[in-house]
Amino acid sequence: MAEIVQGKKIAKSIYKRLEKKVAILKKKGITPKLGVILVGDDKPSQTYVRKKGQAAEKIGVDFVLKQFPASISEKKLIEEINKMQKPAQKFTGLIVQLPLPKKMNVGKVLETINPDIDVDCLTQTNLGKLVTGSYKIKPPTPDGMMEILKKHKVQLKGKRVCVVGAGALVGKPLVNMLMNEEATVSVCNYFTPSLKEYTQNADVIMTGVGVHKLIKGSMVKKGVVVVDAGVTFVKGKMYGDVDFPTVSKKASVITPVPGGVGPLTVAKLIENTVICADKLLKDKK
Repeated sequence: MAEIVQGKKIAKSIYKRLEKKVAILKKKGITPKLGVILVGDDKPSQTYVRKKGQAAEKIGVDFVLKQFPASISEKKLIEEINKMQKPAQKFTGLIVQLPLPKKMNVGKVLETINPDIDVDCLTQTNLGKLVTGSYKIKPPTPDGMMEILKKHKVQLKGKRVCVVGAGALVGKPLVNMLMNEEATVSVCNYFTPSLKEYTQNADVIMTGVGVHKLIKGSMVKKGVVVVDAGVTFVKGKMYGDVDFPTVSKKASVITPVPGGVGPLTVAKLIENTVICADKLLKDKK
């Protein structure tokens, strides 16, 4: 039977370390401050934002939520982002909660964020730094997935890793992080002819596309490590990409959904906010 990853437990250890760091920063006159911009009334987004706020405030990070109706224009939203980025606001982390209304150019909106406080790491500048290895902060979800492998002592060098999904939030940055660890990486997307051919030979499977039961037990080998960052809702219940009952019978390590990657995504976002605050302090010296 697989070892089931306890995401909340790993996140708790991160918060414990961050709480001490936040206390030190405050004594030196810097308070980490996370701002979140939420557009519309998407229920999952509201849940995620609430969890981010609770986590931030619990360890002493200031949290500000700015909510706007789905009817807000792209131009007005960009103006509001720029207002929040004025030095007087003292944010050390700022994110725009995705998804945005379909009428908006997501790339244009995200590029409005100052890379120095882009704690979701979605600007071109920060994605570029990830590729070149010159980063200070890393995208929260992929970093959370890597943290799971680290905590469970999964060696990546030379291992066959199958990444399912090539999106900007998970797949693309994750591939670069895995390559930095000298893993042998294959990337599958919607057009991959036979997903099973790739997953069956993988030592590690990392997925984040949001398709219920995409990966079944018949598609994996015994002893595989599975990290599932997928999120989909079926009749109000949250599921990942992996058919947990069948895959867990073969896996050596597996993440549940919910309770696996999710808590670490939030923890890594808060960690990035604290890292940016620390950098601000160092830049002042």
